[in-house]
Amino acid sequence: MLHMQPRKDFTTAQSNEHQRRWTEAGWEHAIAHGNYDRSRERLNFEIRKGSIVCPIDKSRSLPERMAENLRERSIKDPNKGLKEPKFRTIADFILSGSRDQMRQLAFGDQKVNYETGFNEDNLNLKRMPAIEEWAKDIYRFMSDRYGEENIIGFYVHLDEVSPHVHCTLMPIRDEKFAFKKIFAGSDKYEFSALAAVNERCGLNRGNAIASDGSTRHVSTEEYRRMLTEWSVNTLSDLEDKQCKIGVLHKQIDIAQHRVKGLTTIIENLSAERIQIESEIAALNTQLTTDK
Repeated sequence: MLHMQPRKDFTTAQSNEHQRRWTEAGWEHAIAHGNYDRSRERLNFEIRKGSIVCPIDKSRSLPERMAENLRERSIKDPNKGLKEPKFRTIADFILSGSRDQMRQLAFGDQKVNYETGFNEDNLNLKRMPAIEEWAKDIYRFMSDRYGEENIIGFYVHLDEVSPHVHCTLMPIRDEKFAFKKIFAGSDKYEFSALAAVNERCGLNRGNAIASDGSTRHVSTEEYRRMLTEWSVNTLSDLEDKQCKIGVLHKQIDIAQHRVKGLTTIIENLSAERIQIESEIAALNTQLTTDK
């Protein structure tokens, strides 16, 4: 499975997800809204220049890596200085395979709890060498095709439902951004070489499954229809969430006004209490002097 998302920029929030560069609050939000197992986060890794397997470096975000890369190569970011990004400067890839085979590569025959949260029974899990070899093969493939110098992030996640790679690269050719030149016109044979790479790890090129269980190819029109349906559903879900956020903001404003009103009442009552206590003290003085 290969999916590529063109982007005009790459936010720190997106970088944090790739690098698991989250605060405690960030982890709580991710677990509440995603499928993350924090006990397996220690098994994630990245591939760096030279196909070297390393722990994920969280010291620099992907936007910082991108800026440093361009600065060292004296290449200008065409979106720099614009109010809104206009040019596609990022190709964000996700690469994976069938869930069962990817899990086999990552964990072998070990027993794994794939529930969301923090699973203590996964603390003794070990990462298998097979997943590292697969990741290095994919890294070399992407390096050969798009240039190793253009890769700013190559992360392998083993803490979700299915192991996968996030490969973030800049579409640069001849020291210039050239997204259209690199990606336009790609056809179904574009990544046939990737299928050969995956086949060595038992990952065969797959087809869609028809309702009767037989395999069939999905036509371009059907794929677009499926994609449109998914987009509509996603936008609808997004609008629903944005509506809920609007309601919550209104509730927060009302609560803040109430708090402000209560604070004023408390201050007034405190002042009144001080005045009354002063009057009581004066009356006690008069009582003790028989006045």
